Amino acid sequence: MTERRARLGIFLTLLAAGGLAAAAPTGKPADAGPASARTTIDPQPPMALEVEVSGLEKHVRGGIASIVLRVGAAVGVEGAVLTARTPGDLRFADGSQVKTWKVDLAKGGARTIAIDVLVPRDGRYSIAAELEGTTNGRAIRRGAAGALEVGRHLGPPPTREGAVEYLAVEAGTAEVQP
Repeated sequence: MTERRARLGIFLTLLAAGGLAAAAPTGKPADAGPASARTTIDPQPPMALEVEVSGLEKHVRGGIASIVLRVGAAVGVEGAVLTARTPGDLRFADGSQVKTWKVDLAKGGARTIAIDVLVPRDGRYSIAAELEGTTNGRAIRRGAAGALEVGRHLGPPPTREGAVEYLAVEAGTAEVQP
């Protein structure tokens, strides 16, 4: 009975000290330190795509927005094609809603494309872009969208003493309809 207690005492001591070989994960030495000391690296896609509004020429209704598309690749991408789309009745300067460019990313690097978008009325819009290509025989695809806000800020309406205020006509915006 005392031999059993001695073995149990040794077992519990080893277990508490973390010295059991079975407790250490395979491939990791027992003296490698705590798991929190390891660094974790998130995988990064080999292509990058960004859609940015660089300027806005405001008209009475709507305006002309200047959009910058930035593409980049950390590795060589073969047959890279960039496609941009406008929603609803927005149009690119040439009148189309879809534009496509072949982008030379065979040696990696970055490219920038500037385009103008005609906006017929005030509002919030989203300009979508997609970049496709292949690297090492594998197809890769990246998508991005840029927010475009034209006109007055479309945030929540003003409140007064807990009630929402709506103006009948804002100063200087009244129009006479024929």
